[in-house]
Amino acid sequence: MKKILFIGLFLLTFSCVKKPTPPDGIMSQQEMIDLLIDLHIIEAKISMSRIPNDSIKLFFDEVEDSLYHKHHVTDSIYKMSYQYYLENIDLMEEIYSAVVDSMSLRERILDTE
Repeated sequence: MKKILFIGLFLLTFSCVKKPTPPDGIMSQQEMIDLLIDLHIIEAKISMSRIPNDSIKLFFDEVEDSLYHKHHVTDSIYKMSYQYYLENIDLMEEIYSAVVDSMSLRERILDTE
């Protein structure tokens, strides 16, 4: 019984630990998730396209700019945010876990259509 109580208190203690809040100017986790999903979809589409290799970089740069505009960020905000989450690896793992889950779900939906 003591063991169960100890485990319960241990889990309760760590479940109440507050996640660090990103500093001003850093994208939220959800904003990063949304942008990364779109970014990986675009990368996949480009890699499957018939665009010549020497033109892919130019095309990707243009598409990437429109992606930042869609998500209301600049490339510098994205890069600072990405660096912040790389330095807080637990948060980055949460972000990419959500990205992978979302991409997998989208793939399953497309496969059933």
